[in-house]
Amino acid sequence: MKLQEYINEMKPDFHRLYGEKYQFQVAQSEVHIDLTLNACIQYVQKLAMSGKLKEIQDMATGGAEALKNSTYYAELLGNCAQSYYGLDWEIQRKTALAEDILVFILDGLKYKFIQGGYSMDQAGVMKFLGLDLGILGKMGGMFGRFFR
Repeated sequence: MKLQEYINEMKPDFHRLYGEKYQFQVAQSEVHIDLTLNACIQYVQKLAMSGKLKEIQDMATGGAEALKNSTYYAELLGNCAQSYYGLDWEIQRKTALAEDILVFILDGLKYKFIQGGYSMDQAGVMKFLGLDLGILGKMGGMFGRFFR
């Protein structure tokens, strides 16, 4: 999937921007990006399984301010912060790290999407992610809701 490729390309940039702030070595920056993304995926899957597709859509499309004001965003950050088992930091610092990583990754993906000239519809997003619409044909209706 292209998404992982995009994120892997961004990891060195995250370290250059935030490594000193968090006193990380390169490998530590990379591991915490992976931990954050895994916790994020698990949380979004939990929302989806509980029927909260509208909430996921709102978080994904509501803009940065709407995202930050969402109850779900606060829970998402909390889940990410709790995934940093190896850090003996206070929760506020872990939460700040989670937010820095999420904002960095989302901004980076948005930039790559725009630079790639992808269309702002289901086909464009699937192409950006490296997914074949033919394989996902039955799910098309569900994904279509995100682009109305």
